[in-house]
Amino acid sequence: MRNEVKIGILALVAILLAFWGFKFIQGSNLFSSSQVYFVEYSDVAGLTVGTPVQISGVNIGSVKSIKLDQQKKLVIVTLEVRDNVNIPVGTRAYITTVSLLGEKAVVLEYDRPCFGDGDCAESETFLEGSSKGILASFLGTDPDADPAEGIKAQIGDAVDSLQWTLFSENSDNPIARASRDLAVTMENLKGTSNRLDRILAANSNDINTTFDNLASLSRTLSENEAAIASILQNTDSLTQNLSGLQLEQSIEEFNTTIASLRSTLDQADRAIGGVSAVIEDVQNGQGTLGKLLTSDEVYNQINDATRSADTLFNDLQERPYRYVPFKSRRRVLKFDRRDEELEEGR
Repeated sequence: MRNEVKIGILALVAILLAFWGFKFIQGSNLFSSSQVYFVEYSDVAGLTVGTPVQISGVNIGSVKSIKLDQQKKLVIVTLEVRDNVNIPVGTRAYITTVSLLGEKAVVLEYDRPCFGDGDCAESETFLEGSSKGILASFLGTDPDADPAEGIKAQIGDAVDSLQWTLFSENSDNPIARASRDLAVTMENLKGTSNRLDRILAANSNDINTTFDNLASLSRTLSENEAAIASILQNTDSLTQNLSGLQLEQSIEEFNTTIASLRSTLDQADRAIGGVSAVIEDVQNGQGTLGKLLTSDEVYNQINDATRSADTLFNDLQERPYRYVPFKSRRRVLKFDRRDEELEEGR
């Protein structure tokens, strides 16, 4: 046999083996017969070709193909199942999560098995499809049921046992004893809290007033922060200046200043006494100013003089020709007669 023929046969065998291995990895066995079922899903949630098909955890086949029907907005999944496995009518194909890493599987569930007496689903027929969430997958509950109910059912006994062990009055567990002691302590704290609440309620007005005063004081200090800082700074500066002065010399200068101030005050006192005497003389009518302020005669004389001056000024304004120098008596009388005629004509 020629070498080219041998190489061609080996290549063909290698291709066949590779194809068989690829199908075997996907869950299909080319050398065994199988039956095919179709399932419609609204969402396959990460399902891939080759995903195992299981019944009670046993692999009985795999996903052969996944096709999208855009008109119906559905995904049609083809399941390839071994020929020696009976699939009852009404079997439901659930897409479940079988590991924490998110590995998927198609789990077939049914109410009762079939034995080939017409109660088994025919190949190339549709099965009912659905999906289970992570909790429903691990708990094995109905996908339409509340997952919390499944959790309660599985951990209920454990919680009851733990509750009796830790919190029962008849339990001798150290945690139970500590819990009872803690309950007594809490009752005592509750009584103390009630008494404290009554005290606070009785003194609420005083407490509110105290807090209001504190708030007002705080606001005042905040508003006068700059002034307080300036006062403290001035005080510090004054302290530093006082510490640098000679105290005895400062006291001596202070005494000298006090003596000078006392002398000045004595002089001011004597001056005030003189002013008081003058004011007293004025009030008694002594002196010119006193007579002017207290004598009616002087007041009348001044008043008469004021009226005479006013009359003089009016006459000077109305008849200035009388007071013009070098006017003859005849001419003055002439002007007077003319003024009298004018007044009579009015």
